[in-house]
Amino acid sequence: MAQTLLYQYGPDHFEPSSPEGEARREMIYRDPNPVYVGFWRRLLAFFIDGLILTVIDWILPFSDFMQRLLDLLYFVILPATSWQGTIGKLAVGAKIVDGEGERISILRSIGRYFSQFLSALLLFIGFLMIAFSAEKRGLHDWICNTFVLNRDSELYP
Repeated sequence: MAQTLLYQYGPDHFEPSSPEGEARREMIYRDPNPVYVGFWRRLLAFFIDGLILTVIDWILPFSDFMQRLLDLLYFVILPATSWQGTIGKLAVGAKIVDGEGERISILRSIGRYFSQFLSALLLFIGFLMIAFSAEKRGLHDWICNTFVLNRDSELYP
């Protein structure tokens, strides 16, 4: 085996040094074609989230104001955590990232939450855009510059 390597590379050949840290991560995990999560998986995630919040409401009957506050906290805080999505998004294997492929901030998450009302207000056309766009983005994703990807996929600008 040593003679084979010597024959292939010669006596003066030195192996290139392996990259360190971030360069190695980019070489290993760089995916030029991220997998976007489509309309049906996102709809399933929304139904799972709705079921979870309904069960919480049955167990702990809150007032309407408290229920809306719980919805706000659920849909704003969880996407901004390291989970990068709600429990429904985790269940379908999706995550929410910003335009740089990083976790979204709490302010971007708030903007995304309230822009979903705009998507619904326009006869749900903002949500139907997900089914017909190449990057599977709805109106609220365009407004806040977010993407919904498979959990094991990466977005590189």
